[in-house]
Parts: sequence; C-alpha cells; structure tokens
Amino acid sequence: MKRKLLLAVALLFSGLTYAQDIPAKDVPLEVRNSFQKAFPNATKVEWELKGDLYNADFDIGRRDHEVWFTNKGAIVKHKKEISAKELPVAVSNVIKKNYTGYRIDDVDQFQEGKVILYKVELKKVGDEKKIVFDAKGGIVNRIL
Repeated sequence: MKRKLLLAVALLFSGLTYAQDIPAKDVPLEVRNSFQKAFPNATKVEWELKGDLYNADFDIGRRDHEVWFTNKGAIVKHKKEISAKELPVAVSNVIKKNYTGYRIDDVDQFQEGKVILYKVELKKVGDEKKIVFDAKGGIVNRIL
C-alpha cells in the first residue's frame, strides 16, 4: 500500500516538473523576436519551457492565446479562444444536428502548420462533452 502511495506521489511531482516557468530574459532571442513579430499586441505574456518547446501564454484583447515555438523561433502550434459564432458553418451544423439540447460553453481553435482544429466544450444539465472537429465538421479522435 505504501509503495502504491509513494509511486502515485512520485508520478504527480514528475508531471508537475514537466513544464517549467521561465523569465522572458531566459527565452532565446530568436523565439522572443518571432513572438513579437507574430503577436505585437500581446499582453500578460508568461513563458514556460515544455520539453524542448517554448510556450507563451498571453492575451490579445480579451482572448486567451497559447503558442509553442522551437528554440529557433518557428511556431509549432497556436491555440486561441474563439466565440461560437466564429466556428465554421459545417461545425455549427454538426453540433445543431447531433447534439440537440447542448449549448456551446467554450471553443478553442488549434493550428498546427496548415491544419486547423476546433475543440468545443458542449454542456447540458448533467452532461458535458469535449469534442474536437476539423473545419469540415468531422470529429477528430485526437487530444489537444
């Protein structure tokens, strides 16, 4: 029993150390320059080192964003909060047709290269679903 508890605690702490907060001055200049060029209006910028990628968590206006960079300043992935009205029509139609009674609670748009995916949180009394769609309304079996 003690071994299982110790193992669980060790796994918890190893997971917590995966992402490490870092000051902006410790982010490579190429990464900071790329970030500033891509997101000149960013505010409340916080940096983390996640594995070998630099992650910036920030706001533009009232919207949350996250972007991941290589150490050379190339954008790997960008996540931004969007409104339900900004979903592609195909995605909205699938939700209306297949998820009657659910309301859209939260939407995030993920872009990796040319691939754009939408993570939609749907809620109704007593139930919640998180579904990832492609731009054509197809359900993607992928965790973002």
